[in-house]
Amino acid sequence: MTMENRITRALRALRFLALTTLLGSGVAGAQGGPAYVELILDASGSMFTRLEGGQTRIAAAQAVLTDLIGRLPADPNLNVGLRLYGARTTASESGACEDSVLTLPMQGLDRATLLQTVNQTRPKGATPIAYSLTQAANDFPTGAGRKLIVLVTDGQESCRGDLKAALAAFKSRGIEVDLRIIGIDLDARAQASFAGVGTFVNARSVPELASALGTAVQAVAPPTQTLVPVTVTLTSGGQPLASGPTVTFTGSAGAAGTLLNNSGGIYGANVLPGAYTATVKTATDTQTFGGLSVSVGAANTFTFDVTPTSGVTLTVTPGAPIAGGKVTVAFSGAPTGAKNWITIARKTDADPVYLDWAYVQGASGSLDLNVPDDESVYEARYHLANPDGSTRIIGRSAPFTPKRQGASLSAPGTAQAGGKIEVRWQGPNNDGDYVTIVPKGAEVGVYTDYFYTRAANPGTLSLPLTPGDYELRYNNDKSVRTLATLPLKLSSATYKLEAPATAVAGSELQVRWTGPNNDGDYVTIVPKGAPVGQYTSYFYTRDANPGTLKTPAAPGDYELRYSSEHGSPNPTLASVPLKLTGTTYTLSAPATTSAGSEIQVKWTGPNNPGDYVTIVKAGAPVGTYTTYFYTKDANPGRLKVPFEPGDYELRYSTEGQSPNPTLATVPLTIKSSTYSFTAPRQGKAGSTIQIKWTGPNNPGEYVTIVKKGAPVGSYLNYTYTRDGNPVTLRLPDEPGEYELRYSTEAASPNPTLYSQPFTVTK
Repeated sequence: MTMENRITRALRALRFLALTTLLGSGVAGAQGGPAYVELILDASGSMFTRLEGGQTRIAAAQAVLTDLIGRLPADPNLNVGLRLYGARTTASESGACEDSVLTLPMQGLDRATLLQTVNQTRPKGATPIAYSLTQAANDFPTGAGRKLIVLVTDGQESCRGDLKAALAAFKSRGIEVDLRIIGIDLDARAQASFAGVGTFVNARSVPELASALGTAVQAVAPPTQTLVPVTVTLTSGGQPLASGPTVTFTGSAGAAGTLLNNSGGIYGANVLPGAYTATVKTATDTQTFGGLSVSVGAANTFTFDVTPTSGVTLTVTPGAPIAGGKVTVAFSGAPTGAKNWITIARKTDADPVYLDWAYVQGASGSLDLNVPDDESVYEARYHLANPDGSTRIIGRSAPFTPKRQGASLSAPGTAQAGGKIEVRWQGPNNDGDYVTIVPKGAEVGVYTDYFYTRAANPGTLSLPLTPGDYELRYNNDKSVRTLATLPLKLSSATYKLEAPATAVAGSELQVRWTGPNNDGDYVTIVPKGAPVGQYTSYFYTRDANPGTLKTPAAPGDYELRYSSEHGSPNPTLASVPLKLTGTTYTLSAPATTSAGSEIQVKWTGPNNPGDYVTIVKAGAPVGTYTTYFYTKDANPGRLKVPFEPGDYELRYSTEGQSPNPTLATVPLTIKSSTYSFTAPRQGKAGSTIQIKWTGPNNPGEYVTIVKKGAPVGSYLNYTYTRDGNPVTLRLPDEPGEYELRYSTEAASPNPTLYSQPFTVTK
């Protein structure tokens, strides 16, 4: 038995075991009520990488997802959606890290659209997993129902997203979601990146992938094990072909072939739902029809035209392309049809296998396709699309073999940890080529900071903070291959902080620092023993040396830290202790005053920037304020008292933290003021009258005359109370009913504190 046959038999056996496990009893939403399932499929460029045995990762995922979708129960409570990431933008293009689209919302089970979308997915871009999960939080309803995400990926997060933080988006919406992550042939580092995030399974073969998918949805939507009938009609030259050929259905995910029975020209059999390829053999020819989907509740009826064709001519240039680059495929002699397509595949691949592809129209034309980073023998293939969704190949190019192009890197041999270096490169500059820095001996595909070769030459890399032996690597994010390496030794940087050992709480403190002053380096103050990455007030080292920090208002033991945003959590690179002592805060002012008056307040305190004195209602929340003065402006300072009588507090507060803390307080009782007039009740238009008033005579208080019922704040002729008692007031020239008002400018609109009617006569 050949190795290929042994692998095939093993895959079939494993797949059978997996299916018998996942096709158990039960119905969708077994616990009752609606169930919401979102499938998230990785369409990054690396999904064209092949699994052991030759099948591409995307083809394996499509085959197994087609099986799963075809077997989902027809349950009205089941709602299945699909989100794709990496399908629109190449990894090196702008927007690659936001390339995540909900292609089908969770509204019932649209099996046909799900199958079509999955099988037409074309891997292209990056791997923004965290962004996709954040977006997925908005895909689910917030109401009742079981909620499940099944995410299928062949790589780790490539956009520096935080997976655990992404899950907070679900909590913020009050959504409990069961997250199942299924990795496709992930290395150890990629597997480790999913630790603590949902339930993770790594699948290295098609059967393992099928088993993982089935297990993931079992509790919510257990797939059916019911066989469904398929029927096939053959035609040739426009006429039915009733006898002669044989028709075999073979599962794309590794199932054994099923020979269809011929009954009067109708070929039929019962098969499990899923993805299939049909093989039609005649006495003189064998033709393969791919892209077949068999589903629960569908007609599953197919018509294959086996008419021999003259074939489409395909020409590939250049004849020896750069591995990982592009080729131009010209075609001629093609039939009509809007869904015919051209792909590239290994010459030894089965007909349904495809790599990069694109739809074509018309009898002739050309298109550009990506070539794998592989030196195997390839060919271009023209696929004719049939009305039933199947395809067959009617044209092949001459074989061609991509050639790998060498690469090299140029950079300093040593650098300071945490700094930056420029790296020059030479290489193929293919889509997805990038330069990164990793620890010496790291697994292939590992990366930290990086730049795409398309973006710059030289490019700039931010270096790790930990000194040691590293490597610069020229990699490709599709093939996960290292094209060139260069050793780099990182030396330690010196970090030091100088500041007083003690300071007054709430004061300003100058801190002198020694360090590399890299982008994102900063100095902060935190409570002693605070977790790494915590910060309060801070300054960036790039802004000042020494820099100034506002110390917390609470006395106690603290630390000054030199930290960097270059790591997560931000590491502490140097630290010195700091003890904050308390200070004396006092306020001195009258215990009582009249409403609307102005009082003087003496204070004792550190007079730090942002310190202020205010008046608030007794018991008001910390941070509340009304009228205030900054301590830096006066001692004593003056405060305008509210017009509403009651119990109040004077507070010494600071803007040094939020909410602004109360550092000292004294009570203040505001009493009602007495307001009255002694004045005539009428007078001639245009004349003057004298008005004797009673009131506190606070700044801005005045006597005026207005039309009867005029809005609060209105005024005509007026006189300030500070100008005398009695005051002289000129009457309006228009006779009528008026009011005399005692008002103040201390509020807006100026309130009326007392009034009495007045008649202006002719």
